[in-house]
Amino acid sequence: MSRAGTPTDNAAMEAINGWAKTEMFIDFKINECDDVPTFVEKYVDFFNEERPACTLGYLTPYAYRQIHYNRKQQVSTKC
Repeated sequence: MSRAGTPTDNAAMEAINGWAKTEMFIDFKINECDDVPTFVEKYVDFFNEERPACTLGYLTPYAYRQIHYNRKQQVSTKC
């Protein structure tokens, strides 16, 4: 994470934190009585495996990594 008072040091992490907070508290309607650590763990799985991202061509992060990992494996076997 970033130094205190300088959130721009890690803009990508700050953006993900913002998305997570918005989706957990507004979209999924989590409240203070819920088991937050368990919900965060489930949300991370959802974010990586089920939630498509526009910047990844509407693939999930997991699917995007798999495609590029497979492509890298194909290239390395040709050499």
